[in-house]
Amino acid sequence: MSMEKEEYYSINNISRITRLLISFLITKWWLFIIAIILGICIGFGISSIQKPKYEAVSTFVLEEKSAGAGGLAGLASQFGLDIGGMSSGGSIFAGDNILDILRSRKIIQKVLLSKVGEGNKPEQVLADYFLDYSGWRKKWTTEGGLNKINYKDIRHIDSLNLWQDSVLNIIYDYIIEKSLYADRLNKKGTIIKVQITESDPLFAKLMTKRLVDEAGKLYLDIKTGTSTANINKMQRRADSLLALLNSKSYSVAASQMLDLNPGIRTATVPTEIGTRDKTVLATVYSEVTKNLEASKLILSQQTPIIQILDKPEWPLVDKRTKLLKLCLISVVATTLILVFILGIQFIVLTLPKSNES
Repeated sequence: MSMEKEEYYSINNISRITRLLISFLITKWWLFIIAIILGICIGFGISSIQKPKYEAVSTFVLEEKSAGAGGLAGLASQFGLDIGGMSSGGSIFAGDNILDILRSRKIIQKVLLSKVGEGNKPEQVLADYFLDYSGWRKKWTTEGGLNKINYKDIRHIDSLNLWQDSVLNIIYDYIIEKSLYADRLNKKGTIIKVQITESDPLFAKLMTKRLVDEAGKLYLDIKTGTSTANINKMQRRADSLLALLNSKSYSVAASQMLDLNPGIRTATVPTEIGTRDKTVLATVYSEVTKNLEASKLILSQQTPIIQILDKPEWPLVDKRTKLLKLCLISVVATTLILVFILGIQFIVLTLPKSNES
């Protein structure tokens, strides 16, 4: 029995079976022609229903600054001001939080409610523009008036009604799942790529550019918001002290008397008090101004840098699969399927007869 197995799997037998299979396939040449024609037709069919695929890409560098407020924060604290937010480092926003901001509902919906600003309909809102070119509005003609929803008079997301908010959420989910790609070019690098893929080039370009702009603004605002608020508070205090100092200078000048009788000594008291107050105010103003400038320096040193590297430019390239490639893939697929089917037929029907003979 072992001798029979060895004969069955011998090289001669394998070579003979291979030749028989090739001969069998050659006899079915007309089926291969049909498979090739079918593959070409499938390629044309897929190409005809394939939607345009425009990719708008923007890249930017995010550079975090290190902490270093040190003693300057202590100086500011003497005046009741907390600039600790400047020295907290980048731990809160370390990692991929900028990517989360880019994908956030707040940012994407804010961009969708912005006006197109160019093209054939510059006054149209991006959300309405999307509903028109995507064909969603036409599909909703029988859905209880959903096709009449528009956002042209919306100025803030809080003013949306129930239906407008629901449709905007649907658009957001679609963009997150099928249109938006945001990630680092290098997992250890600081260059971030944002890409919108859509069938309309204008929408893809505007969404990509505005997403990066709005996410950058929000990131910087959250990162430096507390420090900026404290600096503004210190600036208002410095302005108030300057106004008091100027007022006191005019008061001192007005209180000085010419040709004063030496016997009336008390007449100089208001001038002396005014001069003293002026000196105190000048000293306090000098300290506040010094701390204000130090705080501004710290803020400038620790404000993250978002530098745009690439922006989407016209014309956007249509990334649809080319017709020739689709036809080749379809022809290869139909041919392989035919070979598989004929191979099974050869094994079931032809191979047993050839072994018996």
